[in-house]
Amino acid sequence: MQNEVSEDNSIQLTQAVMHTLDDWKFEGEQILSVMSLPKDIKVRHLSRFRQSAAFPNIPEVNERLRHILGIIDALATSYPTNPKMSLFWMMRQSKKFQNRTPTQVIIEDKLEGLITIRKHLDCSYDWFGDNN
Repeated sequence: MQNEVSEDNSIQLTQAVMHTLDDWKFEGEQILSVMSLPKDIKVRHLSRFRQSAAFPNIPEVNERLRHILGIIDALATSYPTNPKMSLFWMMRQSKKFQNRTPTQVIIEDKLEGLITIRKHLDCSYDWFGDNN
């Protein structure tokens, strides 16, 4: 029973992250790169993650998954009454990011980009030094 719940939870988290990456307009190759998915996973396999499969349970993928979920949560906290503002914020250039959008920071800087955006949005993450 515990494994079933855990597997179902993993699938739901994967679907939520894939939905978010799609909302952020990430292309297939960008998703593979940002999520650090194994080389044997191709763009054509991404539909499985949108529908019925969980991301591979490996440290590199899990770390990125945690950061994206942290960003999603921080955006929901920042814009609780208007979810469209979260998307607007992710697509808007900022001087804080050298005139790049948060999505560009993530795509170009990968793990460091995820950490940068999460630190910017979630002061508790940065404050408590959870980025070890």
